[in-house]
Amino acid sequence: MSQAALDRFGQLLMKKVRDEAVTDWKMIIDGRMKGESAEKVRALLRDVSDTDKKLVLQLIPGVVDTVLHHLLWAAEQEADLQLGMKMKDGIEELRDISDGLPGELYSDEGWISRFSEEDRFIL
Repeated sequence: MSQAALDRFGQLLMKKVRDEAVTDWKMIIDGRMKGESAEKVRALLRDVSDTDKKLVLQLIPGVVDTVLHHLLWAAEQEADLQLGMKMKDGIEELRDISDGLPGELYSDEGWISRFSEEDRFIL
């Protein structure tokens, strides 16, 4: 079992899910994202101060990270669900490689620090 499979999955999750979700919400709030839903969000925030909008923007990475944490927790706990990466020697089951999939997100060596380009939520 390889760390490479875990890292490939972490990089994919950070680039294609975390960064995309955080960027989408930034674009919705600042007006770069078009569409009916984006307009409804901006309408809700129309009377909110710039300071409060900055607070909302700072919270978005934390909300996304919480969703990822619970997704990884569910994937780890649900015996009927397999989560693997196809490697040259076959498919590697990620929960067998990690000592805790949700924990892979955090710390200076975690997926967020190593692979995400978006801000981190820090209290």
